[in-house]
Amino acid sequence: MSDESEEVRKKWQEFLENKRKRTEEMPTEQDAINTIYRAYTRLKELGWNDAIFCPKDGSNFKAIEVGSISVFDCIYEGEWPKGRWWLLDGHDVYPSRPILYKLTEEDEAKRKEKFAKAIEKMDKNKE
Repeated sequence: MSDESEEVRKKWQEFLENKRKRTEEMPTEQDAINTIYRAYTRLKELGWNDAIFCPKDGSNFKAIEVGSISVFDCIYEGEWPKGRWWLLDGHDVYPSRPILYKLTEEDEAKRKEKFAKAIEKMDKNKE
């Protein structure tokens, strides 16, 4: 058996084993829906938010798409809600439909600073 045939056989066995595990972990549609909900909730706890709330000013943010296991750089282009999301990959750009977004670390720091200043200003106005 060639190395290539052996590699294909291993990949097929890996696929079947992964499918068996998924079937065991989520035997019904409701089990799979519950898993999606748990993952969504955990990602929100980790600072992600629904993609509809992403920046609409052309700035970069992180995005997650259904069916992908990666986090992508993304921008929103156009006027909400008729604009579109674009995934950035090196010199390539791909249309996207992300479900969750997260600000870059730099933009998140700016957001927190702006929020802190607003709270400080409100506190001063109370006096």
